[in-house]
Parts: sequence; structure tokens; C-alpha cells
Amino acid sequence: MTHLQTSFLEDLKSQEKLTVAAYAALLKTHIQRAIAFEENNGASKSQAKAMGNYYTVRVLSDFIANENKLARIIALQESK
Repeated sequence: MTHLQTSFLEDLKSQEKLTVAAYAALLKTHIQRAIAFEENNGASKSQAKAMGNYYTVRVLSDFIANENKLARIIALQESK
């Protein structure tokens, strides 16, 4: 999972200032990758989803200091 977290952080750092919608799309892409990774390593669907969400959101929360913006990104990603 560490390599996926590193990849997500690199994607975040390489982008110019993104909109909330763009962050949400990037988050969704990386969550899907993390879930697939966990499922391929034997986790059940519910475990994979929980772990994939946790590790990916953790990287995003370390990257974005503004809690309001972070909440908006996560809410938007979950609504799609």
C-alpha cells in the first residue's frame, strides 16, 4: 500500500492548484486503485473498501491543511 500512497502524494504535488472537483476526481481514482490492490491481496470487498478509503484519505488529509476544503473534497467524491 505504501507505493500507492506515495503515488497519490506525487500526483497531488505535481498538480497546479486544483479545484475541489478536480481533487475529488483524483481522490476517487486513487481510492479505486487502493481498493483493487487490497482485493488482489486477499481482502474482502468491505475490508478493501475500508482500507483503500482510509489510506487514500489519510494522504489527502496530510496534504490539505484546510479542514473545510478537505471535507468538501471527500463529500464530493462520495457523492459521485
